[in-house]
Amino acid sequence: MEYQTKEDLLEVLRQTPQGTERQKILYRGHNRKLVENSGANVTFYCGKMREGLTVKEKLSSIFLFLIARLNPKTGKNDGIGALGGLAERTNKSQFEQMTEQQKQNLLGLKDDVILQNNHLVLTTDINIIRQNNVKRELREEFKNIGLSSDLIDFEQLKLVDMPGICDDNYLINIWNGEGDVFAVTPYCHILQLDEKILDSLVKSSQKTVQQKNSEVARFFKIPLFDALKCYGNYGDKVQLEDGRSAIEDYRYPHEWLISWILAAHLLENKAADLLTLMSEVRQETSYNIDFQKAAEKMRQDLKYVAELLKIDEKSMLKIQQMNTSFNVRY
Repeated sequence: MEYQTKEDLLEVLRQTPQGTERQKILYRGHNRKLVENSGANVTFYCGKMREGLTVKEKLSSIFLFLIARLNPKTGKNDGIGALGGLAERTNKSQFEQMTEQQKQNLLGLKDDVILQNNHLVLTTDINIIRQNNVKRELREEFKNIGLSSDLIDFEQLKLVDMPGICDDNYLINIWNGEGDVFAVTPYCHILQLDEKILDSLVKSSQKTVQQKNSEVARFFKIPLFDALKCYGNYGDKVQLEDGRSAIEDYRYPHEWLISWILAAHLLENKAADLLTLMSEVRQETSYNIDFQKAAEKMRQDLKYVAELLKIDEKSMLKIQQMNTSFNVRY
């Protein structure tokens, strides 16, 4: 059944068991549109390719700048990942009733409020909203540990095209019926930093006192090669809702895939090099890195991942089989 309003759909989902039954309702017809919101994130990286006998050696000078997340309610580890979050949007009818001063107060706080021809207006342009989303989230997350985002040149922000991905896990598998909730369409970005800037951010973050209810435990620098392994480590002492490590694994599969997309780009999207890379990654992992499962969480498949990595489907299947050809415990 398709529903007409967000309120009607959420009421039904409240009464529906988490998991498959909710998923069936959400993906029926236009239901998802009723609760859709966008989100945006950015993965910072630094370094250049170097000479080496192995792919790992070639990537050894490439580093990512990530955050270790905290659950603001429980204070427990909540996975690692890029900086970002949900878009903050404005109710159109309420906006139209506001004074100019009230509208002015929303600039920088609401991602869809912009200054256009000297007038404050609401925009539906996702390219504007996603960039404002990243800038605001970065200011907020940096502020959590006493940093400023002034060193970041947002003109260098690059969108990683990942059409059609969904981040609906919270609504389908976690939401307890309380408060507002969304089906999220994420927009992923990368931004290259000078390594000195990245190192200064890490160093500064280590000196600051974490705010109460912060969603950021710490910022850290990680070799790109190591980030490629951070999905599929089940059974740690603190776990995400699907049993993966809340200390070492990426919370979101689309953010983890950014590390693979970046590696593929640096390797000029050569399937042979990516196969070799996966072989080297596998040698250092005792768990299954399952691209198929990651894709399914985004409502996609292996063919889609192959398109993101810009390699042929057969090579993608070989990569998948390489990582699922040995027994692991779930």
